Amino acid sequence: MDIDFKKLAPWNWFKKEQEEQTASSALSVQRNDVPVPGGSVSPILQLHREIDRLFDDAFRGFGFPTLTVPRSPADWPGMLKPALDIQEDDKQYKIALELPGVEEKNIQINLDNDVLVVRGEKRQEQEKKEGGFHHIERSYGSFQRALNLPDDANHDSIKANFKNGVLTITMDKREVSAPKQGRSIPVNS
Repeated sequence: MDIDFKKLAPWNWFKKEQEEQTASSALSVQRNDVPVPGGSVSPILQLHREIDRLFDDAFRGFGFPTLTVPRSPADWPGMLKPALDIQEDDKQYKIALELPGVEEKNIQINLDNDVLVVRGEKRQEQEKKEGGFHHIERSYGSFQRALNLPDDANHDSIKANFKNGVLTITMDKREVSAPKQGRSIPVNS
């Protein structure tokens, strides 16, 4: 009995995003450790790093930029990473991305080989005037999600619908041709 183990493993929808994250983390800034006599790292350097970490943690909640270098494009200031759900049944795939505050005109969906890329930008501004108070809030940011489509996704059937801040992308499944079994080829004289 032959078991096709590829069918048992779940499809990796996020292969492209993981590759980009791995590539960008390879570019992260490395500090040179200054060893003290005896081979350990300087206590002053350790203290400096701990103070940097504490300030980053303390000010992150106030909207201030962090002092550390972002590891991936998703960690860059102003870069959003919308939550998404992927559902599958016997006939189709359904992908839902939560995009509150994003307008339909600011969403782009592209298919490049087997990678579905969803990009967009959020531009939101609210102004309130009550009594003697004047209040303005702005929210800006861009996002990108790259999804590797499985082999059985029918690229011609991809449809997108945007309603109430949720982008829903559907695509039908198609039959995947099974790999052909090896065979013996006779040699003619």
